[in-house]
Amino acid sequence: MEEIMHAATPDELKAGLAQLDIDVPERSRGRSNLHTERYCIAHLLATLSNTRLCFPLVLTHGDKPDFVLSMPDGNVGIEHTEAVPKNVAWSQFLREKTRGPDIYFTPHATPGEPKRTADELCREIEVDEPGDGWVGDSAEHEWAAAIAHCVKQKLPKATAVGFTRYSANWLMVYDNWPLPHIDFTKAASLLYPLMKGVNAFAVFDAVFVLDDSQLCELRDSPIIYKLSDSRIGS
Repeated sequence: MEEIMHAATPDELKAGLAQLDIDVPERSRGRSNLHTERYCIAHLLATLSNTRLCFPLVLTHGDKPDFVLSMPDGNVGIEHTEAVPKNVAWSQFLREKTRGPDIYFTPHATPGEPKRTADELCREIEVDEPGDGWVGDSAEHEWAAAIAHCVKQKLPKATAVGFTRYSANWLMVYDNWPLPHIDFTKAASLLYPLMKGVNAFAVFDAVFVLDDSQLCELRDSPIIYKLSDSRIGS
């Protein structure tokens, strides 16, 4: 386990977050799970510092789970995952390498879809077909189904032998699912019953879904927060 920071007060937490390197490089430039894990944990702690945290606290990085947050009222194990289709992530890598167009149609993706070859993806990048688009609240429904799928995939790992459980256990989901702009509040309300349907809250006390501007906490009912970059330095 690697200790990332120790904070005796909210001000010390703010100072510690300001020193973290949370840059997430392009997929073709050495991006790894560690980059996205640090980005997510920094924004999570900054956003929850006034509502969910008590001091002094110690944050450590490890595996199974990815982080442990030690606080006077108990330790929290925090696991991380990224919600992104494998084909879309591979397409992003290829676009960066082959200098595909900067502006392109948002692709449709289905959770668990078969992996396509590099040649197939390169042809799709070149053709750049618009697809069927999204009608009404279909984007919100698609988002909810995708996030629920990603959470469901994490449940067996979080209950397997070798995964350490703590007095509280959280899951962070870094949302990179390809969609047009969605009504985040409505999408979260659609996600909540799906999470209960897969029994996610029997494994994780809370699930946090965050993108580059907002954070959704799912526990008793969805709570939406705006991410604040003002507490994070780099």
